[in-house]
Amino acid sequence: MLTSRHLIVTTMLLGLAVGSASAGDAERKLTFPQGATATKVAGKISGRNGVNHLVAAGAGQTMQVLFAPSNRSCYFNVFEPGAAEAAHIGSTAGNEFGVERTKAGTYRVQVYLMRNAARRNEVCRYQLSVELTGAPGGVSAGVSDRIKQDVCKAEAAGMYGVDQRRIAVGPVRTSPRGSEIDGTADKQADGIKKLRCIFKADGSFDHIMAMTPDGE
Repeated sequence: MLTSRHLIVTTMLLGLAVGSASAGDAERKLTFPQGATATKVAGKISGRNGVNHLVAAGAGQTMQVLFAPSNRSCYFNVFEPGAAEAAHIGSTAGNEFGVERTKAGTYRVQVYLMRNAARRNEVCRYQLSVELTGAPGGVSAGVSDRIKQDVCKAEAAGMYGVDQRRIAVGPVRTSPRGSEIDGTADKQADGIKKLRCIFKADGSFDHIMAMTPDGE
């Protein structure tokens, strides 16, 4: 049986697990270069000041979002058009989001710092990669090579504990189970580590395989 003390502690823990984003967060309309289906933006937030990136989508498109933050307490949520509750909560679901058939309207990508980091007025620099493919109401064109390369860089940077600028990736190759990308991680004093990013047949990221003799 839960006591009042247990309920208070539980409420406090849940409070630490949600973002500090507020209704006063800045809004930025995300646009795509003419003829392009993917775009990348860089941003910076601090403290309780979050950002909402707005993405206009048609019905039946495929959307992929990749978030690469500099701060481990920095996350993103995704809200479907007109929704009050998030379809994706980054603090629990991770830094990738995808939907195969979008709803018509504006998706809101909310970037924020966790409450404990916001109280310390921490800073987060981030890159947001968004791809929107397939004609509205039509068939998706799938996940592009550019998005896969961005995902590979972000995942490898986290695995090897280095900045994304120290990750180099090659072209996307078809494999029996999907696709793969070979790359390297520059760990400076620890040397260059070879790696391979593995993707499933549906284009989603699977895992990273270490390709150096030391297994790293």
